[in-house]
Amino acid sequence: LLYLGEGKIHDKNLPHRTKLTEMILEEFRREYCKMKNDLKNALGRISHTTDLWSDLNLDSYMAVTAHFMLR
Repeated sequence: LLYLGEGKIHDKNLPHRTKLTEMILEEFRREYCKMKNDLKNALGRISHTTDLWSDLNLDSYMAVTAHFMLR
């Protein structure tokens, strides 16, 4: 944000952390609904793959990927 605002962004221009959290969750819900719709309307089968790994601090991660065709 600072880069895009060329250093002219002030604290009063940034949303509060709770508002930012709310905005992020709203966007997540919208995208989640779109993804569910896409999966419901998929042509044929849906292929899923997963990957599990951990970093040097032993924090665990899991990635799930789905491949499908839409009209």
